[in-house]
Amino acid sequence: MLLRYGFLRRLLAPYNRVQIVTSSVEVAEFSFASDGQQHTHINPKNVLFLPLAEGRAIGQLIDLLRKVNHKAVIELVAPGGQDPRVPTFSIGGPSINPYSAGVLGAAFPEFGIEYPEARRARWAGMTFETRLSPAGELIQDHGFLFVTKTSQQAPCFVLCGILAFGTAMAVDALGGARPKSHLAGLIRSGDKGFVAVEGRVTGLDMRDVRVEVCRNLSTS
Repeated sequence: MLLRYGFLRRLLAPYNRVQIVTSSVEVAEFSFASDGQQHTHINPKNVLFLPLAEGRAIGQLIDLLRKVNHKAVIELVAPGGQDPRVPTFSIGGPSINPYSAGVLGAAFPEFGIEYPEARRARWAGMTFETRLSPAGELIQDHGFLFVTKTSQQAPCFVLCGILAFGTAMAVDALGGARPKSHLAGLIRSGDKGFVAVEGRVTGLDMRDVRVEVCRNLSTS
């Protein structure tokens, strides 16, 4: 275990706190049927929603961080509530996480997801596209890991996807990185970097997640 996650442990060792900035979508109200009648439910402003796959990604990330340092305090914060002195993992892309949008716009302006369709992403002349089955179900997604620093020079990671499954794939790739892999080397270096992964989607499960691109941008 020490060897497997050593690349993350070394980076986070100086800190006793880690924060995860969660993606969220505010749903002011929704309608539902009960007893043959239509009803409207009004949500409090602090009750937020996020895609199932990204909720799973948050759970996987918490589990990974506990394996890296079981003594560290892991905090979940909403966009706008983050502390720049603390290592930060931001879950979700620009459309549902304003913190991710700010980091990508400032540090990775060449990256973009084509909204509103959200079928394609571009970075540095590369194109990443989702695939759908003939029945219209998602069967392939791409995830992205952006490595940079906060305004106070703490480690900062944005994990997102073209769609929500891609976000979970990015977390899966981070947790599954082998100690001598390019991905582990990038994290260990503490340099700015970009990572793209792809994987198959079967129902609600992900399979065959692999790293497509891993670039250290401090040396390129």
